[in-house]
Amino acid sequence: APKLTVPNVRLRLSATEEQMQINTQTAPAIKEMFNDASKDGVSLVFGSGYRSAAKQKLFYNSYVAKDGKKAADSYSARPGHSEHQTGFAADVTSPSGKCHLQICWEDTPEGQRLASNSWRYGFIIRYPNGKTNITGYQYEPWHVRYVGKDLAAKIHESGQTLEEFFGLPDAPTYD
Repeated sequence: APKLTVPNVRLRLSATEEQMQINTQTAPAIKEMFNDASKDGVSLVFGSGYRSAAKQKLFYNSYVAKDGKKAADSYSARPGHSEHQTGFAADVTSPSGKCHLQICWEDTPEGQRLASNSWRYGFIIRYPNGKTNITGYQYEPWHVRYVGKDLAAKIHESGQTLEEFFGLPDAPTYD
């Protein structure tokens, strides 16, 4: 497990919940991003961060049971493959809970703020719209990945996914 801390921002769950932690390297950037949004009248909520392989297994298995393996693979990482396990990924949400973990979140003030500004703080929208064939996952306007300010700016300017930017192969398909 990475070195983790609970960020000093508004949390969706209790600070004692595993998911309310993030990599210590990421915490200052997420705090700055949330504080600046608040100054502009937009309240962001830390929906989840770190997720152990055991927690991911619980989530993934529940999605498979609900939607089937093929569908679950389009929106959930298999256990041991989630970026959340690094502590560098975070799901952001709104105080109202409107469109929580749904694509319609992109149309909320919070979703628009994240899309327009996350790169300034070192985050990228990890699974952009229209890039499922490259990333392997459906569009997730709430899911950010910390890569550092310089790299986030370069990726943002390029309009590419992380895979495209680094010339990685397209996402694997599962049988």
